[in-house]
Amino acid sequence: MSAAATTMIVDPSTGQPCVPVEARIEKIADLESVWKKDANVEWLVDGILPFKTVNLISAESGTGKTWLSYAIAGAVANGTPFLGQQVRRSPVLYLDGENPLVVVKRNLADLGIAETSDLHIWAGWNVEAPAGPDDPRIISFVGESPPLLIWDSLVEFAGCDEQSANEVRAFMKKFRYLAHQGATVIVLHHTGKSKGSREYRGSSDIKASVDMAYVVTGTTRRGKLHRLTMKPFKSRVAPGQKFAMEFRERRGFVGVDVPKSAVEETPSDIVLRIVTENPRQNATRIKELAKPLGVSKGKVEEILGGGDYTWEAGKGAEKLYSVVEDKVLAEPLPDFPDPGVEEIRKSQEPP
Repeated sequence: MSAAATTMIVDPSTGQPCVPVEARIEKIADLESVWKKDANVEWLVDGILPFKTVNLISAESGTGKTWLSYAIAGAVANGTPFLGQQVRRSPVLYLDGENPLVVVKRNLADLGIAETSDLHIWAGWNVEAPAGPDDPRIISFVGESPPLLIWDSLVEFAGCDEQSANEVRAFMKKFRYLAHQGATVIVLHHTGKSKGSREYRGSSDIKASVDMAYVVTGTTRRGKLHRLTMKPFKSRVAPGQKFAMEFRERRGFVGVDVPKSAVEETPSDIVLRIVTENPRQNATRIKELAKPLGVSKGKVEEILGGGDYTWEAGKGAEKLYSVVEDKVLAEPLPDFPDPGVEEIRKSQEPP
């Protein structure tokens, strides 16, 4: 008797997928031989997203992970390279639990995503709220052609205590089921405030339940998103790689060399870069920008008290810091516009 199920059935009382009686394994001899199964690593996006796996992308709120995930969705649906990496064209279902229609339409335009029938977006403006991973319509969609499924974000769909290992594990198993059926899954999540949650927030079972996991950090220019860096913190299927990208208006993200900050940047380098890119900020704001990069408040205060910075008076006792002129980074990056909520000004970069 074959152990493969041809039709997925969902238990109406629990909403959980179950295996039809005729396809259940009645005895151990019915198990397929592992020695006869092919197990080569395949990629949906070369070097970034393995095919038929569960992936986590986490970042501090407002960093740009939704921009990143929409860019990936557009590349996969259109079969276009992403950051110079080859892509396996596939249908995409983006389940957006956070963004209104005006923001999503802006994202698609500013990322230069071409219209395609292979990109489906299920969001709050539809007649029904986006569904979770155990919904029978999603299970049916997976059976039609191996798709990319993106949930934005975990907290919007889990409906459980992120700190509970049992609850988190039970929910994450639903994504694993979809991957076993042929889907590649991306789950967006948030990083936390504490030192131990800089990669992701919540139970360790979140990390344990995925195959690849990336934490995304961003640098700004004049208060707007300029560059993102993806750093792997779990690589079950293949060795992880760091990727860096910069935004181009109407073109989306383009790959750039991984910045020094993702490899060997010291606390002094980090603070210097922050103040160079964000002049006339007070110490509180500089500490906020330095915290996700691993620099403590005390260390920021120590560095700002050195000879590399000048300050001018702000409101009350506030000090607004800038870099001493001869300490400014030698080769500042060109100023590309950020996809902000407001109208994006035209890029000054020649086509």
